[in-house]
Amino acid sequence: MYENIEFIVACAGKSTRNYPHSKGIAHKCLMPFGDIRLVDCVLQDIVRMGGRHITLVVSDQSTIDAFTEALKTDTKTEEKLRKGGRERIADVLRATFLPDDVDLKFVIQEKPLGTAQVLGLAHRLSMDRHAVLIFPDDLIDSTKAEIPFVKKITDSFLQNTKQILLTGIVKDDVSNNAIIHENRLIEKPKNPTSNIAGYSPIVLPKDCLDAIEKQTTEIEKTGQLPAGLALGEWVYTDGINAFLDNGGEAVGFFVKMEILDPEKYEMMDTGTLPLYEKALIRELMTRSFFAKENREYVKKVLSDIE
Repeated sequence: MYENIEFIVACAGKSTRNYPHSKGIAHKCLMPFGDIRLVDCVLQDIVRMGGRHITLVVSDQSTIDAFTEALKTDTKTEEKLRKGGRERIADVLRATFLPDDVDLKFVIQEKPLGTAQVLGLAHRLSMDRHAVLIFPDDLIDSTKAEIPFVKKITDSFLQNTKQILLTGIVKDDVSNNAIIHENRLIEKPKNPTSNIAGYSPIVLPKDCLDAIEKQTTEIEKTGQLPAGLALGEWVYTDGINAFLDNGGEAVGFFVKMEILDPEKYEMMDTGTLPLYEKALIRELMTRSFFAKENREYVKKVLSDIE
């Protein structure tokens, strides 16, 4: 069903906002999150929905090597754990294995020119597909829902592939997010006209990706970023707006928010150290294989403090 969808995970940042937890590791999405790692949470949702084409955009070859090692299937250790009676640990380990039919690719973003470049570079490896862009900072807990949110937003897109879909969250303060205004994306609005903030997953049609890849090639040739960038770097909102402003090629295309239902889904922002630690505590006490034991321990610690 998702043969025409590429799942792009942006893993090329410096990860300094999560120091010291992210210090010395290839990328912050390899940090622990409950029993597994942040990247495992992202990949599990993609695999669970039936997605099989995945591209990780990274900063260098050493990061590719680190991800390759982290994501490899280690059946020998799994078997050893099971023989030793450590079934739950073995189950946790197995959760980090990708199915054999997953097409996992890597692309290097040598210069951090922005998230629009991430899309352009990744699209070169899958020119015949639409794409879902995922920032691993934006983790969505889907345990209360029947399907992962990434499946919900992708299925909504497939009903009309003229859409550019962002994950929308109703917030009192949207000043650090993107909003929609008159079929354009406004990044970090000073006078917002909407209270719906944009997050990933973001689903983009092939036509939009083609335009962004073309601009990526132009930037590589000239060494010049487009003028009038909202944040001083070429972010995904710039790429989308440039496509929507391009007259004939963009006729009929529109940008829309897929509203995240808080009764079914919970956004867990892990983009800074305090936010990551809060999300980690929540994960250890809710979705961990050892959640019950963890909750009892936390109760004891709090009782001792009081």
